Amino acid sequence: MSGELEKRASDAEREQVVGRLRDASSEGRLTLEELADRAALAYTARSHAELAPLTDDLPAALAPSRRKPVRWMGAVIGEVKRTGRWRIRDNTHVVMGIGDCHLDLRTAELDGDEVTVTISQIIGDTTIVVPQHVDVELSGFFLIGDKSLAGSEEELAPAAPRVHVRAFGLIGELNVVRR
Repeated sequence: MSGELEKRASDAEREQVVGRLRDASSEGRLTLEELADRAALAYTARSHAELAPLTDDLPAALAPSRRKPVRWMGAVIGEVKRTGRWRIRDNTHVVMGIGDCHLDLRTAELDGDEVTVTISQIIGDTTIVVPQHVDVELSGFFLIGDKSLAGSEEELAPAAPRVHVRAFGLIGELNVVRR
């Protein structure tokens, strides 16, 4: 073990790599899923050789994403659906009258380390899909209905990206799924 890449990585070096990954995510270079996966690998890395590939494909000086972050979504009667690559603001609101909402955050670009999604609906169901390594916090209430979080929390890194989901409604369900 004579090379620089063979040396053991310190906690500070792992934190530095995770910080760089967070910056890349907030600049639109990494999706939420990529950030979560790479951060998990960074925290389990033992050597520089395991840390180096996590940031090799990122440029040194990054420009911010040109995508405009989504702050508001809504429908009086109908459906709100966001999938694919999109940029989510650190505080995003979904307002629904009657209808369903589907948000897929696996390939979304974060506007910060933490994202809060607030859903206000009268009647309808909401499904939010997040990557496996994302910390999710649910809050809010439904007069008739419930909230659920499916998926394992076993593999969460200490500095995993966090998504706060606040849901308020009369009749409906909120399902957050880790995939």
